[in-house]
Amino acid sequence: MARKKSDIEKKLIRVLGKMANDAFKSEEYTRFLSIPMTRKRAAYYIFERSHFHLNRRECWALVQARAPFDVKQMIWHHEEDELAGSAERGVENHWILGMREGAALGLKRSDFNKPPSDGTAICTHAWARIAEAEPWLASLASSCILEIANSDAIVKGGGIANRIAQKIAKEAKVPLKKQVSNVEHMEVDITHANLLYEVLPKHVKTKRQAEEVLHGARLGIGVNKTWFGLMAAQIENMR
Repeated sequence: MARKKSDIEKKLIRVLGKMANDAFKSEEYTRFLSIPMTRKRAAYYIFERSHFHLNRRECWALVQARAPFDVKQMIWHHEEDELAGSAERGVENHWILGMREGAALGLKRSDFNKPPSDGTAICTHAWARIAEAEPWLASLASSCILEIANSDAIVKGGGIANRIAQKIAKEAKVPLKKQVSNVEHMEVDITHANLLYEVLPKHVKTKRQAEEVLHGARLGIGVNKTWFGLMAAQIENMR
């Protein structure tokens, strides 16, 4: 028999899902996704995204360090594919996948050693600060909300990896089979999005704990919207 969800749990799942969907209605997301994705713009985005991916590893490590033991285990399983890849599925780690995807647009591996733009640097520092300084439930939610917003099972019309992959395929003429990072995240983030929901039954039982979750999610998605707004401002000037 399926476990019955608490009222707090049901409300959080509903609100977090709405938060993820509403992000795509924001000025920042709308602006970014409305810009035609030329090959130059796509290459720039993939390079900047590589620093986003490195920052995700930092943030998850910071969250893991302060979380209860059972949540540390969940995060370890979450990060295994990201850091080591999956031998079972024949998938490389996500840092390598990003570089392979960049190669389809002319980027060299040495290009990924360059520093990010000021906008990406500022946003990655902000995410890391949230992960390190907020209560552990809030810091967990700040990272989990980005997985939720990338889940095709939760976001109507597809998560961000799906939408950008389709744009790059259609507008920059890079087929999905060469977008190995986007395709991988379209698959695994459906599962990764459930991490926070698995934490709720044991660790979120009071209104105060629920508010910590929502506070962290608002912070995480707020920085993400800002990042896409900054990315849009940069790529608009490219051809």
